[in-house]
Amino acid sequence: MKNDLQIQNLLDRISKNDEKALQPLFELYGDGLLRFSVSIIKKKELAEEVVCDVFFQLWLQRKKASSIENIKAYLFTATKNTTLNYLEKEKRVRFSTLEDISVTLPIDEICPETELISAELRNAIEQAIQRLPERCKLIFSLAKIEQFKYKEIAQILGISVKTIDHQLTIAIKKIGEAIEQHLKN
Repeated sequence: MKNDLQIQNLLDRISKNDEKALQPLFELYGDGLLRFSVSIIKKKELAEEVVCDVFFQLWLQRKKASSIENIKAYLFTATKNTTLNYLEKEKRVRFSTLEDISVTLPIDEICPETELISAELRNAIEQAIQRLPERCKLIFSLAKIEQFKYKEIAQILGISVKTIDHQLTIAIKKIGEAIEQHLKN
């Protein structure tokens, strides 16, 4: 993981027309942006286009790149907006609220220690995650997989930090109940 100074250096280089500085940023954030876009748009090919467009737009706006304070939040917000624009343009799926977004979360990405967890317990956890309301699942993904701070998630999704806290409390409670139920059986 690159530190803040290295990332700022990349942004400064981008601002000075160094297109080679885009590649390390893409390598650092591309996979997470792709997963995020796929969770909304449901088509990997379109999500790949979205992520490419986001980086292309960053390049087009490169003079402002060095002034971006939080590049991760910036890229995820741009990805969300671009993905929603793609959905609207393609007229494939229309939704107006976060509740209409469907998210699939593989447990391996949430918990690298899953090799130590029995297959049955893993299955119970995965089912509990999949049963979460879509909005809750999306927030859980951003917080636990992408490791965003609550404030960053609030900025990306345009909701309050209290909502994030509430949704994560629901997610953790439901997953905990599923684990407890599994252990009783």
